[in-house]
Amino acid sequence: MEGVPPDAWKWEVDRTSDPRREPGPINLQRYAFVPAYAGIATLFGLPLRLNPDDLRAGHVDVAVVGAPVDMSTGHRGAAYGPRAIRADERILPHTPQMLVNPSTRIKPFEELTVVHYGDAAVAPFSIDNSMEPTPAEPSSRR
Repeated sequence: MEGVPPDAWKWEVDRTSDPRREPGPINLQRYAFVPAYAGIATLFGLPLRLNPDDLRAGHVDVAVVGAPVDMSTGHRGAAYGPRAIRADERILPHTPQMLVNPSTRIKPFEELTVVHYGDAAVAPFSIDNSMEPTPAEPSSRR
């Protein structure tokens, strides 16, 4: 694309003009029970975190991050994987509190604070360049 710098894929959105908010979870679900095909798609309808401050403020144990990468010849569509997984959940209703591991009978979402952290920044044409912008976030509970 002419006029677009080659590293534009890793530029973060300038949020200085956004309304001020305290760091923490952003719950995108409007209603308590919704079918998986309704609402704004996050994994299992989990609250969204946008930045490391949100992770620390939310005392997060697990942050699920997508990696929309497709480096195969002819772009086979693997880059749409994270979006497809979020949008194609078949659990009705899909509230995390209702999920129970059938073997252990543990409710993982009651034991751990799990959030949706969006997608990692990836270079559309370089796996090597995609590795740099995904550093490990500092743990909020150490």
